Amino acid sequence: MVKGNDHGVISVGLVDIDGVEDGRIRIVTHVHSDHTVGLSKSTNISEKIVATPLTLEWLPVLGHKLPRHKLLPLDYGEEVRVGDLKITFYESVHIPGTAQVMIEFPDGITLAYTSDFKKPGEGTPILSPDVLVIDAVYGRPNYVREFDDIIDTILADAVRELLATGPVYLYGYHGKIQEVMEVLRREGVDAPFILPYKQYQLARIAERHGHRFGDYVLQGTDEAEDIIRDGWFIYFAHVNSKRRLNGVMGNHLILSGWEFSRPYKRIGRNKWLVAFSDHADFTGLLRYVEESRPKLLLVNLPRSTGGIEFAEYVRKKFGIEALLLP
Repeated sequence: MVKGNDHGVISVGLVDIDGVEDGRIRIVTHVHSDHTVGLSKSTNISEKIVATPLTLEWLPVLGHKLPRHKLLPLDYGEEVRVGDLKITFYESVHIPGTAQVMIEFPDGITLAYTSDFKKPGEGTPILSPDVLVIDAVYGRPNYVREFDDIIDTILADAVRELLATGPVYLYGYHGKIQEVMEVLRREGVDAPFILPYKQYQLARIAERHGHRFGDYVLQGTDEAEDIIRDGWFIYFAHVNSKRRLNGVMGNHLILSGWEFSRPYKRIGRNKWLVAFSDHADFTGLLRYVEESRPKLLLVNLPRSTGGIEFAEYVRKKFGIEALLLP
């Protein structure tokens, strides 16, 4: 029914999800690099590249060359048939455009792949298939953030406090930056955002698909220079830019999912690490599995940390058969 490989692909019949084998259809659940593995090969051998409309627009901005005639946009709740399989996308709280995948076989058996997610049952719908494939990114019992439910407010409060002393430079991965832009606006932070070109492109596309970021301007424009002179702004940059911007005056916040003991901590004179993750912690993973109640759980080992432990924990706690993929 389903097979995987060391790169994390989920192959179901003619369909390859987030990796490449020899499927006629390639599904991309979101733009993060570990989920676009082998995409250039897929564009050559696959008949269609299926993703949400936002993801299909983001991929070229991030350097992927996609033949337009092979693109098949699929919105949340829509379905498409591939051979005798029915495929439906469902929303996932992760980065904009992320999709969970549900596949129904001719005999009525269903398989779902969560992809990356957080906030199960509170934004990320919990699917109830016969077979559930899960990415247990934080699959060890000690990977728990007790403050996860309030981290949005904590982050916004920290940014507001630091803005009183100077500009804030905030570092994250593609998609996470746009997620945090929305979070800050939702939490009432109204300082102007300044974005480098690639982040600006991603934001403009996301706005066309319903996301809202308030005021933001492109770095290097006259408007951006005026804002910089005023000294009250938030600058968003890819995490790989933090060394380049190391000497810039201001407050530097680095977003990380690998801090569990406290919401944020100081790591330098004007640097902080903020425990903002776009993945469910161990508790969130368990909630998804418990409420989903699949007949079989497949833990996608290449994209899991502590995947073996997680499968064993699920077997003992819930009595659900749990195996490793591959």
